[in-house]
Parts: sequence; structure tokens; C-alpha cells
Amino acid sequence: MHKFLNAILVLVALVSGFVLYSLEHTTRGLEREVARLERETAREQESIKFLNAEWSSLTRPDRLKALATQHLGVQPLEASQIVTPEELAARVPAEPVIKLEADGHDPIGAIIEKMQ
Repeated sequence: MHKFLNAILVLVALVSGFVLYSLEHTTRGLEREVARLERETAREQESIKFLNAEWSSLTRPDRLKALATQHLGVQPLEASQIVTPEELAARVPAEPVIKLEADGHDPIGAIIEKMQ
């Protein structure tokens, strides 16, 4: 009876040792995975910081102004270009200049019909 009990205790000790070793192995694997993810996160954060700095550099107003002038022919706004609402009302005609549906003709409808 004692031999049987000792054999069971030895077997339980071996099984618990194997389970403990398996848990330790799994835990170390997970720790390596967490460390890898933390490194990747730090790398991505550095990349985001770099991209934000680059974005700030690319969207500088003086740079955008120079590019707009060079490639689009855009000139800076002058004070004479700014109008008040009263001046705007004087510049806009009360009646439309072109009557689109004059004489039963619909030019936009004709374009749409040609597209179909």
C-alpha cells in the first residue's frame, strides 16, 4: 500500500514538474512576444514623430506660398481685391446674364442627353 502511494506521489510530482516547465516555457514565449510588440510600438511612435515633423516642414506657409507662386501662378492677396458686401451687391447683376431655359432650350439637359 505504501509502495502504491509512493508511486502515485512520484507520478504526481513528475506531472506537476512537466506542467510547471510547460507554463514557464509558454510564459517566456509570451514575454518575448510582449517585448517584440513593445519594440515595434516604439519604432512606430518614432516613425510617427518623424512623419509629423516632415509634415510640419512640408506645410510651412512660406514653402506653400513659394510652390503656389511657382507652379500655379498664384499671387498674394492684395487689399484692393477685398470688397465689402455693398460693393459686391453693386457688382452682381440683379438678373442672370444668361437665361438657360430661354425659348424652351435647356443646354444642360442637352448635354445630359448626349451623355446617355
